[in-house]
Amino acid sequence: MASRFGSRKAPKCNLSPKTPKTRGPPPFDDPKDIPQFLRNACKFSASSHGKEAARSVYAVLTIDRWESLNCMKYKTAPLRRVHGRLALKFLKWVVKRPGLELAHITHLYCITTHILVRARMYDCAKSILKYLSDTGSGPRSVFYALMDTYPLCNSNPAVFDLLIRVYVRMGLIADALEAFRLMCSRGFRPSVYSCNMILAAMAKARRAEPVWEFFGEVIENGVCPTVATFNIVLNVLCGEGKLKKANYLLGKMEESGYAPTVVSYNTVLNWHCKKGRYKEAMQLLDHMSFRGIEADVCTYNVLIDDLCKNNTSAKGYLLLKKMRKRMVFPNEVTYNTLINGFVNEGKMGVAGKICYEMCKVDVSPNCITYNALIDGHCRRGNFVEAYGLLDEMQAKGLRPNQVTYGSLLDGLCKHGKLDSARNLLAKLKLDGVTVNSIMYTTLMDGECGSGNLAEAMGFLDGMSKNNMHPDIVTYSVLVNGFSKAGRINHAKEIICKIVRSGIRMNKIVYSTLICNFCRLGNIDEAIRFYTIMLRSGRFPDAFICNLLISTLCRSGNVAEAEDFMHHVHRIGLSNSASFDAIIGGCVSKGDVLRAFKLLDKMVEFGYQPSAFTYGSLLKGLCKGADLQEALDFFSKLRKVPHATDIVTYNTMVAELFTQGYFALALSLIDEMVENNLFPDSYTYGCLIAGLCRTGNVFTAILLLERGVQRGTLYPNQFMYSSIISGLVKIGQGRAGIYYFDDLVKQGLNPDIVTLNAVIDACSRTGELDKMDYVLSMTESRSLTPSLITYNILLHGESAQKNISGFFAMYRAILNHGYIPDKFTCHSVILGLCKSGMLDVGAKFLKMMIEKGTCADHLTFDMLITAYSQRGNVSKAFDLLNFMKSAGVSPSEVTFSSIFNGLKRISRCRESHVLLHGMVESGFVPTIRQYCRLIAKMCGCGDIRGALKLKDEMEALGISSRQVAESALVRGLVQSGKTQDGMAMLKSMVMSKLIPTIPTFTTAIHALCKESKMSEAMELKLLMERLGARPDVVTYNVLLTSFCRSGELARVFMLYEEMKHRSVAPDATTFSILIEAVSADKDSVRGEKILVDLEEGGFVSQSSTGEPWGRRLAEAVANINLAKGKP
Repeated sequence: MASRFGSRKAPKCNLSPKTPKTRGPPPFDDPKDIPQFLRNACKFSASSHGKEAARSVYAVLTIDRWESLNCMKYKTAPLRRVHGRLALKFLKWVVKRPGLELAHITHLYCITTHILVRARMYDCAKSILKYLSDTGSGPRSVFYALMDTYPLCNSNPAVFDLLIRVYVRMGLIADALEAFRLMCSRGFRPSVYSCNMILAAMAKARRAEPVWEFFGEVIENGVCPTVATFNIVLNVLCGEGKLKKANYLLGKMEESGYAPTVVSYNTVLNWHCKKGRYKEAMQLLDHMSFRGIEADVCTYNVLIDDLCKNNTSAKGYLLLKKMRKRMVFPNEVTYNTLINGFVNEGKMGVAGKICYEMCKVDVSPNCITYNALIDGHCRRGNFVEAYGLLDEMQAKGLRPNQVTYGSLLDGLCKHGKLDSARNLLAKLKLDGVTVNSIMYTTLMDGECGSGNLAEAMGFLDGMSKNNMHPDIVTYSVLVNGFSKAGRINHAKEIICKIVRSGIRMNKIVYSTLICNFCRLGNIDEAIRFYTIMLRSGRFPDAFICNLLISTLCRSGNVAEAEDFMHHVHRIGLSNSASFDAIIGGCVSKGDVLRAFKLLDKMVEFGYQPSAFTYGSLLKGLCKGADLQEALDFFSKLRKVPHATDIVTYNTMVAELFTQGYFALALSLIDEMVENNLFPDSYTYGCLIAGLCRTGNVFTAILLLERGVQRGTLYPNQFMYSSIISGLVKIGQGRAGIYYFDDLVKQGLNPDIVTLNAVIDACSRTGELDKMDYVLSMTESRSLTPSLITYNILLHGESAQKNISGFFAMYRAILNHGYIPDKFTCHSVILGLCKSGMLDVGAKFLKMMIEKGTCADHLTFDMLITAYSQRGNVSKAFDLLNFMKSAGVSPSEVTFSSIFNGLKRISRCRESHVLLHGMVESGFVPTIRQYCRLIAKMCGCGDIRGALKLKDEMEALGISSRQVAESALVRGLVQSGKTQDGMAMLKSMVMSKLIPTIPTFTTAIHALCKESKMSEAMELKLLMERLGARPDVVTYNVLLTSFCRSGELARVFMLYEEMKHRSVAPDATTFSILIEAVSADKDSVRGEKILVDLEEGGFVSQSSTGEPWGRRLAEAVANINLAKGKP
């Protein structure tokens, strides 16, 4: 019926009223007589003398004798197009008449629709029905109006089908459904073609349930479905993943006598493949063959395409062979699909063979074939093969298109062959090939990736010269390039260009800026652009939200990160990665307990912890210095399914290596192998990095060399970088440079991180020529020096006190668009401090902070320490106050430096106040600080203050009463009040408090200085009786005193006592003894000492035959070397 409706074209009708060209209207006394006139027209058309009557009516209308129409007699006859035109002409005139009600107008339009349908003027009928719908008449009112006029015009049900189709084409599916149901309720049976139209329209919404329900209605109302009906329903069911129901419907088709076509089977086959159910797909293919329906090339193409998309192109090739056996001949689509699949899998050799096979079976490769092969070779850097294919393509008369050249440009840029890419672009221009904005954007991306930002901006200017307008993608490439290079100011200039050009910023540009601000640690700017992004109507994705959470955590703002996560949860973007980020932040902050609470909350929110989650918690336990607890947790994880993976093992192994548990780490690697988790390059990289971080660089080198010899380890850039950085940190910069040379010989491309480590090594070792070579390599490899590079160079200039050099480097940082960070700030202040320009350093620090540069406590501590050492404590206090106002928390070193400065200038009371300030800031003063202050107070005569400090030590729990009173004894003795100190010591003993060994030693030293040797020895005996074992320092004090008094016998008696009591002599002990025997020229005792010196390694055994005096002189030289004396 649909074909019948569309077989003849009706004239376009205009329903808007026009001024009639006739001489006058028909004389109707009442507008209500007009429908009667139309009804008479319908009856007239049915007369036996239809042709004659039609001619007479037409004549009457022509001469405008309207009144004669009501006087004519009509009989039944079919309507022709002339009758339809007559009705339309009359309708156009009558709708202008005043006094017509809406019901009358609708009635008129419906009568005209019936006439037009009977006259087969379907387009005009549809226009009237569409007009009724546009004027607000609902489907119910239109349907009932059509029903009322239906018997008057002897119409047919096609008019209702036409109404349904009008609604479907207007997108009014609900109205079409209502018209369908009204039609069925009145006993009419809609055509299957109308039902198919409704089903097809509903199918576009991709909702299976409404389609399935309507399909049931169609069957219930006696509409006989066609194969097309079933195909529509099958496609919707498959699209919703309801393959079981689709297979059921396919079976019912076969049972009911409907013969499913290839399209039916292809629909189900396609979705089986998309869901990865290849076994069912192949069974269905065999079932088709069994039912006598041969799969066509489209069927096989569907299967092969899905196999190739799932990286199983080999299976697709086997299916190709099966096609040939069944005499289904593959076409260029089949071969192109396979070639593209193998290219994506990196199997270029196989892809080339299939192209050759394609030619053998007389299927000519087309542009798509060559483009796929060229793209594959370009992605892998095989440019000789790519250009060869380009020549072959042109030789066969195929014209390379923009996709071809785009693949070449993209490959050249991604492999750093920017000169070749530029030459290719120039050649394309000379050859008259249209160069589009995508090609320019590709080159700009390559230049930005290699750090050639000036060249990228040159291409932007080139686009403008060629009347090309950069789009948002082009600008986003530049924003990304400048942001990655740390040149945020230039990136902001590009954003200004975007705004000025009227281009609306998209999510990618905002995301790029947010990502790079997060990378630079500038979380405030990242949050600001996130807010702008939301206000502009661009919504972020989960990745951006999680990145912000992670950055907040890294900056120590875990509480803010948790608040932000709740915001993310409210907008529906939170996931397990959000919790992973906060758990990681808590772990980094050392709050493992909070991390475990968040794990419970994560489960409450319905997110499943992953191996990454457990790995973060494990890392937190490892950082908490409780390795046993970490091992216990790891043991529990082994029992949880999917809780451990190679990353979890790597975390545990790396931590074990960091803490020096090499045997346990290696046993875990063995366990990994047993659990089919084979150590990868990252595992070995972690081991090497862990060894290097702990200073075991030579062990790492040995591991690397043995792994290479056995063929189990392939050195990569990360391993070399770890070793180079490790060697530089332990002061072996030249060895680091050697390994850098080896890295280059191995053909590995050092990145900017590795080059920065080598530059640092050259700076430390003073190899300026090598540094120039590395810097030139950075330039030749198109690597943009990062801020870290400049910071290393700046630090080198600062360490050498080259003021002009480090200020020039600082200006270079600003000129290149970099924002100075805390390391820049630290290096500048270091140089000024080393040069003695403390006031300039303090002013410069304030200026940098005011300009937004972050400074850490290390930078402040450096200046505060320098001022304190100079005794300028007031400026140190000014810096401390500024430090707090800048939001930088003072460290223990900050307070200790000021404390030492105050103590040095004997400002004891202020030192005492500062200790209280330390307690308020959360730092516990050390015993040593209290003891030194007590000694200083005693020296200043402030005994009462010293006693108060002693009591405070006990009250704060810094030490026991024994240690506190021992500190007071030492303070009294060191300040020259030996008698008071001894009295205090005896008081302690009477109170059954045992003074500490340093206290006894200090008292003995004071007595020795006063030549009270007998009292000193008595104090030593008291010390021993109380269980305080004299140490090497105590013995050295006594040995020195007896040596000075010339009592050599007592000296060696004490020395023998030391050895008997297993107190190992140190370099000072041997120095005293050598001095004693040399002064007394006692060869016997000298030889005896030489034996002990040989055991201590202070004299070589090879010099045994030499005189004892010379050997002792050699020992003295070695002892001085050990002490660091020249």
